[in-house]
Amino acid sequence: MKTLIANATIVPMTSEDQVFLGSIAVEGKTIVGLGTIPNNFQPDKTIDADGMIALPGLVNAHTHLSMTYFRNYRDSVADLHDWLKEVWKLEDTLVEEDTYPASLLGIAEMISSGTTCFADMYFFPEGTCRAVMESKIKANIGLTLFGGIEDSRARIDRKLPILQEISRLSAGLITYDIAPHAVYTCTAETYRLAIETARTNGCRLHTHASETLKEVEDCIRDHGIPPIAYLESLGLSTVDSYLAHCVHPTEAEFNVLAGARASVVHNPSSNCKLASGIAPITTFTEHSVALALGTDGASSNNTLDLFQEIRLAAMLSSVATGNPVALSPFEILRMATYGGAKALGREKECGTLEIGKDADIILLDSKNAHMTPLNNMFSALVFSAKSSDVRTVLCAGQLLMENRELQTIDLQKTLDLVNRTWSDIQDRVD
Repeated sequence: MKTLIANATIVPMTSEDQVFLGSIAVEGKTIVGLGTIPNNFQPDKTIDADGMIALPGLVNAHTHLSMTYFRNYRDSVADLHDWLKEVWKLEDTLVEEDTYPASLLGIAEMISSGTTCFADMYFFPEGTCRAVMESKIKANIGLTLFGGIEDSRARIDRKLPILQEISRLSAGLITYDIAPHAVYTCTAETYRLAIETARTNGCRLHTHASETLKEVEDCIRDHGIPPIAYLESLGLSTVDSYLAHCVHPTEAEFNVLAGARASVVHNPSSNCKLASGIAPITTFTEHSVALALGTDGASSNNTLDLFQEIRLAAMLSSVATGNPVALSPFEILRMATYGGAKALGREKECGTLEIGKDADIILLDSKNAHMTPLNNMFSALVFSAKSSDVRTVLCAGQLLMENRELQTIDLQKTLDLVNRTWSDIQDRVD
């Protein structure tokens, strides 16, 4: 299949001075032409992108997809830890079949808002994998660990071969990571096992770290050092990793992350909603720590809309530093594209628009009131753009949405299935 995206304003996210009018040629899953297209390229399908901005697909580097069930549920709680107590009551009732409908709904929301790749950490990964394969989006699926070494070893023994086989058969859509939940839910032995498993299998480690002051204080009480330093003592720097939140690092921990093979995933909406704090992303940048963006789960956000995260990340950077130009709009947008791809180990295939990379492309309509005049492209994309501006989405050359119509998901069928399943879940608790 050959696709031509014609007459677009192309923002490849390779550098701040690269914005140009042109076309994009896609053959199979790959970008084969960018800007000026060879005369001998004969497309099977042409997408007229006049007035559209072509951008790399966004990468949601941290979420819990099946928590779409708990959207707008128990929002009036004191903090993260009280919220977790409420959610864990429901999660204790979940079974394998529950994750597929919620994952499919979450993917529909992400595609509609311009996301083409995401990282998930949740129970029962097979259901999420099924939704990924049906919808044709990309995903790093976490093999999630809780508790002590015996439960964790048994879970790895049971789930890792399944995820490896799914990944092998997914034609690059799915890869897997080892995802110990947090220092307050996993023992040191579980983390050591997770790190060794990641090292042995060449995958990444995905975990929460320093999300709240309570987590930091409890870690210092129990282990004598704060969470990021504690993870480093267990071998963090020996594997590639991405750490969600990192709201309360110490000065020494900035240097730990700078020396580790790690990315920090900023989740601004979740951090604000649960009053966890504002992650010091400007300081991370000053220490050359790689940054990505995530939505967290739909229960603690309450959306999976990365354009909201992009805008809020920029706003929080300004208010936290007292400096509106502490991070440029380009740097913020880079977190949601190349930064996310790098965190997930996919920077060679996506995150920028370049010849030879996968055709993970989103088209945004710029011909509307809130985007006019464009003036500065990156300011427009960070401060003015809305997820509803996303008109068309391709992932690895596959059309996932065209003119706001989902192509790989039956949205009404999915909504009905989610509502029925959520009703059943609530009955289990009652």
